[in-house]
Amino acid sequence: MKNNFKSKIIVISFFAFVVSIYSASYFYTKNNNERLLASPRIVMLVGAEAEKNDQLLELTDDQRRDDIRLLNAEKKLFVLSQTQFNDGITDIIEYYAGQYIGEKLTVADCMDYSEKLERAMIKTENKALKSSWIFSACGLIP
Repeated sequence: MKNNFKSKIIVISFFAFVVSIYSASYFYTKNNNERLLASPRIVMLVGAEAEKNDQLLELTDDQRRDDIRLLNAEKKLFVLSQTQFNDGITDIIEYYAGQYIGEKLTVADCMDYSEKLERAMIKTENKALKSSWIFSACGLIP
C-alpha cells in the first residue's frame, strides 16, 4: 500500500511539473509574440538619410540607439508596427500625413532591410548597414 501511494505522488508530481512548464512556455511565447507584432515593420525618417547615416557612423551602438529614440520622441521618426501592417495600413506617408511639414522623407521596410543585412557578407558593408538609421529604427522596442 505504501508503494502504491508513493507511485501516485510521483505521477501527480510529474503531471504538475508538465502542466507548469507548459503554462510558463505558453505565456512566455504569447508575450514574445505580442512584442514582436508591436515592433516596427515600416519606418519613416523626416530629414536627409545620408546626413543621418553620417552622424550615426561615428557613434557607438548605445549612442546610436539613444539618438534614434530621441528622433522618435521629437516626432522625426515614424513607425508602423507589424500589427498595423497586417491590418492593411501599408502607406506610412499617408498614415502620418499632416504630422510633418514639407521636409524630405525616407521610408524603409524593416523586413527588406533584414534580408539585405543577412546577405551582406563583406564585413565593411555589414558594418555600414548596421550603423545606418534603419538598423536602429527597426530595433525600437515599443
